[in-house]
Amino acid sequence: MLALLGATASAQEVTYDYDKATDFSRLKTYAWVDGRNLADELNHKRVIEAVDAQMAAKGYTKVEAGASPDVLVAYHAFFDRNLEVSTFSSGWGAYRFAPARTGSARVEKIVVGTLAVDLVDAKTKTIVWRGIARKEVDVNASPEKREKNINRAVEKLFKKYPPKKTGKEA
Repeated sequence: MLALLGATASAQEVTYDYDKATDFSRLKTYAWVDGRNLADELNHKRVIEAVDAQMAAKGYTKVEAGASPDVLVAYHAFFDRNLEVSTFSSGWGAYRFAPARTGSARVEKIVVGTLAVDLVDAKTKTIVWRGIARKEVDVNASPEKREKNINRAVEKLFKKYPPKKTGKEA
């Protein structure tokens, strides 16, 4: 299985959305439920630990699903394969008059990983918050780099959680 969110030159894209009617201050406990989890047990564990650390940092207490948690947490991992085309040309002179014009193109397959984390109201079974991180994946990343990148992605996901109420929403 591919290493989620490996090190590459591209920037990580992070977005989030939430239900403005939710009072996030009343949410204190959480439990895990299955999402579209990674088949790779090592990276699956890294994602769980990273989310657990962020939830604890936000003041949440982890409980078992049967203990009536306030929110249910699930993550979903997806991979897309894209082509990246790099071109190069050299030479001098005006168009059609360049005596030594050369060019080349290189096509490279890249893997883009997407990690989505959902927080679901346990009573209503509706999503109240979703964070999504997307980045190119380095399939040759070391275990340490994989862990670092997963932690960084999850930290960025939870940076603006819980959402702040604005004057219009309060």
